[in-house]
Amino acid sequence: MAICDKIKEHRAKNQLTQRQLAERVGVTPQAISKWEKGTGYPDVSLIVPLAKALRISTDELFEHKYSLFEYNKQWQILRCECEKGNASWEVLVEFDNAVLKDFPNDQTFLYRRMVDEYHFAISVKDATSKQKWLLRAESHGSEVIAKFPDFDSAKSMMVSILMASQKRELAIRYAQQCKDVDQVMKKCLDGAELRLHRQRIIDRKFRQLLIEMRYKDLDSLQTSENIIRAVFPDENFQYYYDFLMMIEYTRARYFAVQSDADNAVSHLYKALEIAKEKLVKGKDKFTVPIFDSLSPEGEDCTLVEQLYDMLETVHPDFETVFESKQYQDLLKDIKALI
Repeated sequence: MAICDKIKEHRAKNQLTQRQLAERVGVTPQAISKWEKGTGYPDVSLIVPLAKALRISTDELFEHKYSLFEYNKQWQILRCECEKGNASWEVLVEFDNAVLKDFPNDQTFLYRRMVDEYHFAISVKDATSKQKWLLRAESHGSEVIAKFPDFDSAKSMMVSILMASQKRELAIRYAQQCKDVDQVMKKCLDGAELRLHRQRIIDRKFRQLLIEMRYKDLDSLQTSENIIRAVFPDENFQYYYDFLMMIEYTRARYFAVQSDADNAVSHLYKALEIAKEKLVKGKDKFTVPIFDSLSPEGEDCTLVEQLYDMLETVHPDFETVFESKQYQDLLKDIKALI
């Protein structure tokens, strides 16, 4: 039976006028008339609402299989309507299921279904319905991950689903399997835990930035120092004293390569002052807001000892100034402190 005849037959069975059917589907009566005459054809986005209005399944209504391109295009339209509040997420879930009947192994729509089920669960107020749809989303999510083990987006979505179901420990296990574990873990944390997690991410990225900038040219070194001092205006540097000391050490290497013993040793003395300052200030917590949840890191030796070890073994860059009186006096001064 042609689709035009099916629409007409089931409209009559449900005792609906063309206008009444049009109102339920969200089209004009003229559109219904064209469909029943066979001079027009329903858009793919209307599959679910039309079948629902006629109280039949989408399979029963449609024998035509749309292309994935058409389905994708109409899914985007329906998704937009759901986000605007003009359509229920349940309609989108039904659309996903209709597509999966034609393309049961399509990764995109398998993923979309679990996402749309999650959004529908979040949108309903009834606790029982919410839990039912969250369990359905979790079940479909497990199927997607089993079928596509490297599908990172599905794992991340599962974290959201499980957190909404108050299954935090399981959500954390999924988060730890994600490539961008730091970002996904944010879904599992709140309050002080989330603040600490964010600060650890910032700290790690900040260190990586400073390490990348530790070149021998003086401009890069000055920029690195400026950044550190801007981030810690209270000068409570904690383990970032290490970076400040290494900046001065690297400046000293720059001048040592040019056989400029005076400037080389001058910057090494500045490195020593920074190392000594850490002995006094480096035992407390950070006090700047972006790091105030972090604790100082333990070390096997003080910065003074580290500096002495670096200078005594003599980096090749310091060979030209090693025998100078200024350098040897510096070594004596440092050794007297350890």
